[in-house]
Parts: sequence; structure tokens; C-alpha cells
Amino acid sequence: MPDGDRFERSLHGRGWRKAYRMACNNEPFTLLGDALMTAVAAALRGPLACASLPLVRDAVCNALQEKALSRQLNFGDRPLADPYKLLADALAQILATDSNALPTQLAAKAAQTVYLEYHLQRPPATSEQVQNRLAELFVEWVVRHQCLARVREPVAEKCGRTAEAQMAYEENLFIHLAGPSRKMLAPVFRSDGASTVRAPRRSTPQRRMTLDELGQGIPVLEV
Repeated sequence: MPDGDRFERSLHGRGWRKAYRMACNNEPFTLLGDALMTAVAAALRGPLACASLPLVRDAVCNALQEKALSRQLNFGDRPLADPYKLLADALAQILATDSNALPTQLAAKAAQTVYLEYHLQRPPATSEQVQNRLAELFVEWVVRHQCLARVREPVAEKCGRTAEAQMAYEENLFIHLAGPSRKMLAPVFRSDGASTVRAPRRSTPQRRMTLDELGQGIPVLEV
């Protein structure tokens, strides 16, 4: 069986195989991004539903506030806590009470990165900043876990990219997905994780075939 079929069969869930084929064809980010966000939305409505995202956001905010306090003079009235340990303990508690562990694990990974990106910022990052960045990174982790980690090699090969070029390609892809990710997850954060996830409106209109095109025969590929 061709390698492409083997890699495609490793993708489970609505929309991922379509996104994989588009990536192999080096489709523009506008089209690929729409396909990926549709696949992510389907995953978050199903096996990767993550009602704990608001709790994860609050855990990051609390750790960042603690980090800001730790930079101030301590007069012995309170012991200084380790902000990163505070975050780790909070995430562990959320994981311990979450019946759907995988998406929360992905959210926890995203939360740790958000903390490390913002922990030196003065004044501390706002809740909105944390939420936006957490949304971006959570979607990134979902895409990596459900798709890119499984098909990175064939995508790079079919598009003629080196490993370094493929990693740069993915970073640019996630920059493109940042805005749609924030928009898609905003209702989840507002509703304590209970909102239905819907993919943002497509950035490119869906092309409809004409009657003439539908009437054309399907070309036979020579083997």
C-alpha cells in the first residue's frame, strides 16, 4: 500500500484527511486554514471537548500574578511561593478532576508555554492576553497532535521541503491560524467551557461546480 494511504489512515476524526491532502498539495494557508479550523471544531465538539479551558486560563493568570508579587519587596509578612509550581499544582488538580484527560493535557501544555512567554512581562499580562494566547496554542497543540505529528514526513516530502523548511512552514501556518483560533474559542471561555464550538466563517468562499463541470466525465489516471 502506498505510503500516502498509510499516513492518511493514521488520521482519525472529521476533516483531518482532507486537510492532510491539501497540505500535500501545498494549498495556500487561506484554504488549508479553513480546513484545519473545521477539523479542530469537530474535534472540540467530540473527543477533544475541553470544558476546563476557563480553569486553565485562570490558573495561568493566578501564577502570573504571583510572579508579579514575587518581584516586589518581601517584608516577611508572607512567604514567597514558586509561581511555576503554583501553576503546575493547579493544572495537576484540574487534570485529576477531568474525565476527558487528553484535551486537558494539551491545554496544560499550552498553559505552561503561555506562562513562560509572559512571566517576565511588566505589568502582568491581562486575562484577555492570556486567554487569547492560550486559545492560539491550544489549537496549535490539537493540530499537531491530531494531524501534523502523524503526517509531517510525507507532507514535507511531497512538497519538497527539508525538515527545517517544514518546521518554518508550520510556524507560519500557526501564525495564520492565530486569529481564527481566538475567535473560535472565545465563546468557550465566556461560558465556562460549555459552549458549542463552531469553526469561524470561511476566509475564502466555497467554490460551487457548474452544471457543465458536473456533466464532465471523471478522467482516468494512467498507472
